[in-house]
Amino acid sequence: MSFVIFIVLGSLIGLGLGVASRRFAVEGDPLVDEIEALLPGGQCGQCGKAGCRQAAEAMVSGDMGVDGCPPASSAFRLAAAKVLGISASGGGEDVIWLARVDESHCSGCTRCFKACPYDAIVGATKQVHTVVSDVCTGCRVCADTCPQGCIEVYSPQLAANRWFWPKPIEARG
Repeated sequence: MSFVIFIVLGSLIGLGLGVASRRFAVEGDPLVDEIEALLPGGQCGQCGKAGCRQAAEAMVSGDMGVDGCPPASSAFRLAAAKVLGISASGGGEDVIWLARVDESHCSGCTRCFKACPYDAIVGATKQVHTVVSDVCTGCRVCADTCPQGCIEVYSPQLAANRWFWPKPIEARG
């Protein structure tokens, strides 16, 4: 008999929760959803907001410009400006930032590995870690969490479209 009571009680509670979820549902702003879908989605907090959802809300409300997300590219800035109906500024060449691990000081503590929102760091406990540059966005979360300070965020100069050969220094004689 108690088994039947629990089944009926569970069914009533489930039905009540289903009705309540539909009746008290909060409609989200579709513009915020669209901007959030364009963002990188790393929840890195480099923009000063708790996550990408809060950054999208700030962009829609006008509290933050479309250039407020440092890991986002110029393509994002142009697309977000188009969605918001504003003019895009700073659509020039992107500055690329990457993280690099100084392997001579890495202790393998895995704090950077766990903190990276983009899974761009590979390694194991008590092993040297390294950064996968194809995935890294340069959000600096790993550098901030590294207790040894062995992670450097830098802007690489060697790229196919920006590569240059510096002139050698002339010897004075």
